Amino acid sequence: MTGELSLELNCRTGRAEDFARLARAWLTEARAEFFPEYEAGLAAEPAARGPDEENPNAPWGQPHGVCAQLLVQRGARGPNLRQSRYSRRTWQRLLSALGSSPPYACVLLMHLLDARGHPEDFEHAVSVEFERLPDHPEWTRFAASAPAALVRWRESEEVQQRWLDFLAAWAVRLDAVYGHLTDDADPTFGTALERMLNIFPEDTVPDSDRTLRGYSWGTVCSPEVAARVGGPQALRSSGAFHEVTELPGGRLLLRATPRLEQYAGDAPARVLRALAPALLHGRTGREYLQTWMRLAPDGDAADYS
Repeated sequence: MTGELSLELNCRTGRAEDFARLARAWLTEARAEFFPEYEAGLAAEPAARGPDEENPNAPWGQPHGVCAQLLVQRGARGPNLRQSRYSRRTWQRLLSALGSSPPYACVLLMHLLDARGHPEDFEHAVSVEFERLPDHPEWTRFAASAPAALVRWRESEEVQQRWLDFLAAWAVRLDAVYGHLTDDADPTFGTALERMLNIFPEDTVPDSDRTLRGYSWGTVCSPEVAARVGGPQALRSSGAFHEVTELPGGRLLLRATPRLEQYAGDAPARVLRALAPALLHGRTGREYLQTWMRLAPDGDAADYS
């Protein structure tokens, strides 16, 4: 089980200046919206040192501060993900280079520190990130994740609603053609449906304006996808969704159930049937389905489209 609230939006950014503008906004403004409690610690000087390999018991930084790492991939392929300690200087250098030397991937990992200067949870960090597809660099995946150990989204309807509102707002800002909010997706391996079908996001994202990559608790679909599944009125009449929201530009935000944890039982099957005309085809075999996957057992969109 991923155990993380995972948000992702996909969009096409043809010009370098457009990518730089959107990536800079995501890394700065989206970071502040998703994780406002981290902002003061990130602005503090000197920056947190991070883990000390020679002294594992040493504090990572100042008590109640924030320790962050940057993982940046410059080349399209290969083991070239470089990790560095976050500081205001390295951060500004990264933001300034987004237009002239855009990386293929960037991940900002952030840890809140306790009264001793150690991470509140050594194993988990919140993240804000983006990835440009190696073979289609005009396509970008923007993502954010919040482990349940650090952000109590499972116990809070308010947190879930706030992230759903972020999904809607940033779908418009990024001119996104697809998006999801769920706890069974992964920024690397994609949606639960993609993982079950052994399909990688680099193959599905370029078609995400026409074909849905999954059917999550919260799903953003393009105008073309909305038309393929019958439009907002048909989706409301289907009984598969708690809420169908029309967004600017003809996009739709589909909310399956009032709360994420309620998206279980027969609910995923109802959403599968409603979205089948625009979904990836392939059967989610019951024997391979993991308990944390919010998918219809033995479901296949081909049966309904």
